[in-house]
Amino acid sequence: MLLRISKQYQFSQIGRMKQRKRSHIKYFSKPIIEGQYGVVPARAVPSHIPRPSYISDAKPVYGIYEGAPVVHSQDMIQKLRKAAQIAATTAYVAQKSVRQGMTTDDLDKIVHEFIISQNAYPSPIGFMGFPKSVCTSVNEVCCHGIPNLRPLDGGDSLNIDVTIFYDGVHGDTSVMAQVPEMNPEITKLIDTTQKALYEAIKICKPGQKFSKIGDIIEEVAGDEGFTVCELFTGHGIGELMHMPPTIIHNFNDYPGVMVPGNVFTIEPILLMRHDQYLMWKDNFTVVSPDNPSAQWEHMILITENGYEVLTKREDETGI
Repeated sequence: MLLRISKQYQFSQIGRMKQRKRSHIKYFSKPIIEGQYGVVPARAVPSHIPRPSYISDAKPVYGIYEGAPVVHSQDMIQKLRKAAQIAATTAYVAQKSVRQGMTTDDLDKIVHEFIISQNAYPSPIGFMGFPKSVCTSVNEVCCHGIPNLRPLDGGDSLNIDVTIFYDGVHGDTSVMAQVPEMNPEITKLIDTTQKALYEAIKICKPGQKFSKIGDIIEEVAGDEGFTVCELFTGHGIGELMHMPPTIIHNFNDYPGVMVPGNVFTIEPILLMRHDQYLMWKDNFTVVSPDNPSAQWEHMILITENGYEVLTKREDETGI
C-alpha cells in the first residue's frame, strides 16, 4: 500500500491530470474522471484497537528509506505471519465481494469492517493523510486510488490493495478483481502480472540479488508485449510499513543480496503500453490515461532454504 516512489522519479515529475476531450478510447467506454464522484470520510475504528505510531505522533515516521535491509527476529517473524494472514484473508474477502453496480466505497466498507473484526487497524487511514481503509485502483488508475461513489461497471478491473496493522506490525498484499464481461487483452494483462509476481517469488532465496526480481518481471512482461511501471517499488516491512530493502520491479542495479529474516513485498504494476503518468490533486491517485494496468502483491520471508509467501491466499496454487 502506498508504494515508495522509485528514486529516479519524484512527484514533481508526474504530470497533473488535465481533463480534455479524448479523440478515442480503445479500452474503456467510461474513462475515470477526476472529481466526478464523492469520497465519504474515513470510517471509525473502535478505540480498543491499537493504532500505528503515525496516527498520534507529532512528527510521524512513515518509513525508513535508507540503510541495510532489515533482518527480523523469530518473534517479529511470527507477528508478521499473523498480520500477513489477516491482510491476505481481507483481500480474499474483498476480491470475492466485487459485483457490478457496487461502489468502491462499498468495498471500502467491506474491507474496513472485516479488518476491525480481527482487532486490526486499517493501515491506510491516516498514512500520509490517506482518507480511506483500502486503495482501490480502477482501470487506468495504476496506483493509490481512493475509494469513492463511482459504481463499478461491466468490463471494469481493479486492484484492491490491503494493508493492516496488528500486534505492532503491518501486513500488506493486493489482488486484482474483474467485472464481466472483460476485454480479453486486459484479462491477459492481469494474468501476466500475476505470472510475473510468481516467477519473481520463485527465485527468492539466501544469496540471491535483490535486483534479480526486476530482471524476472521485465522478462515476463516483455515476452507478452507489456511494460513495467517503473515509478513505484516494493519495500521491506515490519513495525513500519516501509523499510529497507527497496524492491525495484524493472531492470536495476540495486545492491545487496537476500538473507534469512528479510521480509519484503513484491508488487509489480504492468501496463498495456509505456505512456505518461498523471497525478490527481488528491496527491495519491496516479493514472496512465486510456492505458490499462494491473498489480498483484505478496509479502515474502526469506528462509534458510528459500522463501515463504506470508500473504498466500487459500485459493492460490501457483506458488
